[in-house]
Order: sequence, then C-alpha cells, then structure tokens
Amino acid sequence: MTVYDVCIIGGGASGLIAAISAKRARQDINILVIEKNDRVGKKLINTGNGRCNITNADISAEHYYSSVKAFFAFFDGFDLNDTRDFFESIGVLFKEEEKGKIYPYSLQASSVLDALRYECERLAVDIRCNERVERLEKSNDSFNIMTNLSSYTSSTVIIAAGGAASDKLGGCRDGYNFLKQYGHACTPLYPCITAVKTEFNLIKALKGIKTDVILTIKVGNSKKSDFGEILFTEYGLSGPPVLQLSQMLQGNGDNAQFSIDFMPEYDFENVVLMVKNRLNSVYEDKLENLFIGMLNKRIGQTIIKSAGFQLSDSASNLNEKEIRAIVSKIKKFQLKVTGVRGFEYAQVTGGGIELNRFNCETMQSTLCKGLFACGEVLDVTGDCGGFNLQWAWTSGYKAGFSAAKSIKR
Repeated sequence: MTVYDVCIIGGGASGLIAAISAKRARQDINILVIEKNDRVGKKLINTGNGRCNITNADISAEHYYSSVKAFFAFFDGFDLNDTRDFFESIGVLFKEEEKGKIYPYSLQASSVLDALRYECERLAVDIRCNERVERLEKSNDSFNIMTNLSSYTSSTVIIAAGGAASDKLGGCRDGYNFLKQYGHACTPLYPCITAVKTEFNLIKALKGIKTDVILTIKVGNSKKSDFGEILFTEYGLSGPPVLQLSQMLQGNGDNAQFSIDFMPEYDFENVVLMVKNRLNSVYEDKLENLFIGMLNKRIGQTIIKSAGFQLSDSASNLNEKEIRAIVSKIKKFQLKVTGVRGFEYAQVTGGGIELNRFNCETMQSTLCKGLFACGEVLDVTGDCGGFNLQWAWTSGYKAGFSAAKSIKR
C-alpha cells in the first residue's frame, strides 16, 4: 500500500489548486491526486464556453448562496488579489470584461488547465487518472483509500470530488457520500445555473430565436432581473440571463414566473408612441406586419397573438386600449415556469455538505481530524460569472495549505 501525506480525491479546479498549495507549503511531503476521469480538469476546460470565466471583480456575499448565514467567512484568507497573484505565478494573466467577469488573457480554458497541470508536474505531484475511490476508511491517525485499481494510505484526505452536476464531465455524488460517512449532513441538492422549462404553447413559434432582453423572474414574493441574450428552445428558455436567474428556483418551478422585456432600451410610453406612429403605414394594414423593422418577425407575431388578436386583423383600427394591450406584451411578456433541466444539463450543484462542521480558516472537518473538503461538494453556490470558480480557488487553496501544514514530521 503506497503511503502519502496528502491524498486529494478529485482533480478538478479545487483539487488541482489544493495540490499546488499543499506542495508549495511543504516541499518535503508526498501528494496524490486521484481522478476518476481519463484526465484532470475535464469540467474546468468547458467553463465559460471554453474561455474559462476564472473569477469576478465583484466577489461579495450577495453573489453566493448557502444555508449557513456566516458562510462568507470561508472566503477569508484567499481573496481576489491572492487569486490573481497565484495565477500570475503559474503564468496566467487576467483580462476583465463586462459585468466584472475575469478571463485568462488567452481566452482559453485549456491554457488555465495546462498551467495548473504543468505546475503540478513541476512540483512532483502524483496524479492518477482513470481511478475511482470506492472506499475511504479512517485507521488511527491515517486514512486507507481503496480505488478500483489500487489502495493507498495517507495522513490527510481532501475531498474535492465536485458535485452532482454535469455527469458527462465527471459530476457524481461520491464526495457527498464520503463526507456523510464521517457524520457530515448534506442539504438537499438541486441543479443550478441551468436552462429553465416553461409553458410552451405561447413560444412554440419562437424555437431557435436569440434576442437581447431584460428577463425578470418572480418566485413567490422574491424578484430578480438580468439583461442579456436569451434563447427560445423546445422546452423553454436558455441563455446567460436564464442560467443566472435559475438559482432562484432551487431546482423546481413552483410558484415561479418569467417576464420578458423585448425592448429594454425604451420605456412603455415610448413604445406606445412608436406603435401609434406606424399604424397607418403597415403593409396591407395587417397586424402580422405591424412590427416589421422593429422586432424579430416571429416575436412580433407571437406578441400579436398573445395579446388576443389575429394576424389578419386591421392595424389601423386599433384603439388606445388595444395598442396598450399589445405594448404590455412587448414590455412584459409573461411565461409560467414549470421546472428546470436536470443535473446532466446544470453547470453547478446547489446545496451540498453543510459548512457548520468545518473550520472556516483551514477547511478541516471538526468531526474527523485530517479530513478536509473544498469546492462544489460544500454548500456554497455562486451566481454565473466566475463566482463558483472563485469558491473553488479559495477553498481549494486553503484546504491544501492547511492539510500540508498539519503533517507532523
């Protein structure tokens, strides 16, 4: 049985930075990363549409969700500046874009992964791919780790196995199970940063259309909006604002509704005036042609129908009340939410292992000495825009550093 000082279960973002942090903290220790996929960083390489939205300039508590009120204390000790310094130390430069999103200057997720892999190689971190941990047992002051291929002993273990989302990229529930084995509780899991299902009849004709809107979601008494490009699909809506607002749904569509503002640059009265000014010049005086040159043709016709009119109705005969009814659909097109797409389509997992049994400075379990955790397996979920990767970097770095420092020689 091969003996290590630190064994990291999971070779994703948090696992790789944990390995580097641990080895930098203690050059004299042996570190093992066990990854069940055929290569490390499989999910990381797909983030940000392949560009890797590595972090965000606005790392603050309002962008995160957790069942523990004091969760943001876990971000202390490795902030945005530390993240920048770390990545510069392995050759990755930052580039800031809209909404504070920070990418590698190369705009390639592969370059971020390469930099992390090369640093692990330089530091002689032992990485074993195509191995899945099947059993994790505590024996006195060490852990026995049994995989499908081998077995190892380690003084400490870091659970960095990720969450249940994106099973094609390695998502699984192994990390939750290992931590529950040692007394840790897990909050309900739900797919997060994912496309949303809606009533379909209203938008059937819009499938495949992309358009910039202000999208607002209302869940009970809570409301939140985001601007960006949405995509109409065969099941409902997708696109950045949809992914962002899906967090509000907590995995279901109960009592939730979307409203879409198709002309966010103009207020209601301006749009009313626009419609009035074009009534007498509509081609063939048919409502189906009312929005030519103003809105996407299929969107315009869908608005006419949803307002209760026929496409063949006369445009010039519209009265004030009818004009306002149509404009209401332009500025506030409502869709009932029926649910979200499953874990296989989600980017991250909402919920996770509760934080209240971990030391916020070290990421070590208070229930099992020598057991650490980081990343998506824990009950911290961020908005879309680099926030979840920042949690991976912060928690992973702290876990690796602390595990290394705990080794007694």
